[in-house]
Amino acid sequence: MRHVDNPCFTVSALKLLLPILLLPALTPACAQRPSAAQRESVAERPAVSKNPTYLFRSVSVSEEWDHAADDTLTTSVEYTEPFHDAATAVGVSVPIAKSVIGPAGESFGLGDMSVRGQWIPYETLHDGVLLTGTFTMPTGGKSGGSGKWRCTPSGAYARFWGPRFLLAQFVQQEFSFAGAADRDRINRTDLDLYGVYSSASQRWWINGDVNLRVDEANRNSLSSTTTVSYGRGLRRMMGGSLNGSVQTGFGMGVGRPYSEVVLVSVSLVGFH
Repeated sequence: MRHVDNPCFTVSALKLLLPILLLPALTPACAQRPSAAQRESVAERPAVSKNPTYLFRSVSVSEEWDHAADDTLTTSVEYTEPFHDAATAVGVSVPIAKSVIGPAGESFGLGDMSVRGQWIPYETLHDGVLLTGTFTMPTGGKSGGSGKWRCTPSGAYARFWGPRFLLAQFVQQEFSFAGAADRDRINRTDLDLYGVYSSASQRWWINGDVNLRVDEANRNSLSSTTTVSYGRGLRRMMGGSLNGSVQTGFGMGVGRPYSEVVLVSVSLVGFH
């Protein structure tokens, strides 16, 4: 029997999620944070932008090729705005999906939009914690999205070994609470290990990510993905850094989000 979400819970769920999304704008930082002088300028050292516990004003455009989803090309635009001395931030992501090859032929449409709130409750020169709440809306409909209203709380702990290497552990729980009755509910846990190595100048970097997913809505099925990317600062711009990166990866398991993927992105980070 198909388990579906109850749309009647939409209003109450939104009331529950609203404080999570507003938390970054309402909560001051409560940890001793590195001073601006102790932080490296992202314009001079673009690899700093890969630290998950450093929040910068940024805008990015990316193009992702997903072989598993009928060779789908997804163009995404993201914007992040920090507050409270970059201890908190809010952001929005707008994906536009175009299916190039598939049984249904070529199609074009908006994907599922999302808004997020981020908060760094703890940070030192050696480690930090990032808390994130993401609210995803089914703007892509049944063809370009999941057809579900979703919430994704997550947490990350990052450890820094000097300015050139860091490791971060992420855990997140994504679940749906309303949406199309003929679409399967979403309830899954992701565990991530994320690492970044940068050059001595911190003008370029290599980062890798290993993910393990437990799909509780599908009999606790397991899947895993691995990605590797290379990025570098292209030039200084508007007080920040124009960065470019290329990422490739693969997935294993029945519930994997992709089988093979290639992502190219350009981002303007730390501008003002």
